[in-house]
Amino acid sequence: MKFFIYTIISIVGISVIAGFFIVGSPQEERLRRFDERRVGDLQSIQGELINYWLNKSKLPDALDLLRDDIRGIVMPVDPETGENYTYVVKGPEAFSLCAVFVRPSLGRAQYPENISVEPMRPYLWAGDNWEHDAGPVCFERTIDKDIYVPRKEAVKS
Repeated sequence: MKFFIYTIISIVGISVIAGFFIVGSPQEERLRRFDERRVGDLQSIQGELINYWLNKSKLPDALDLLRDDIRGIVMPVDPETGENYTYVVKGPEAFSLCAVFVRPSLGRAQYPENISVEPMRPYLWAGDNWEHDAGPVCFERTIDKDIYVPRKEAVKS
């Protein structure tokens, strides 16, 4: 009976340790989620920048100008450090959004071919243009005026 109990305890222990090697530690998962949140925040900021562009025919000088209490728009901050994301206007239609990532992103090429990488809600998939390395990364964006045509009222003012 003792041999059976020790065998079961050993199997459970080995399974737990193997789980950490296969899935990763809770700390690794936490760091991965921080990076996912950073990408989501940058996507949200980009969406608000496009909205600003459509309404005002120009990019804001600072992210604080995107704040809108009526719509409940508040600029997100880094989930781990609480620091603001970096936004730099590069030209009349060009800007960059920057964040510091802990881990490199997992691109589509890193997934096994026998599983689907398409999420249930496709708009949440970061895609190739949000892939990043670890460390500080800036995403350079240029608004295509043929796709994002400012509203006529904005052009008149």
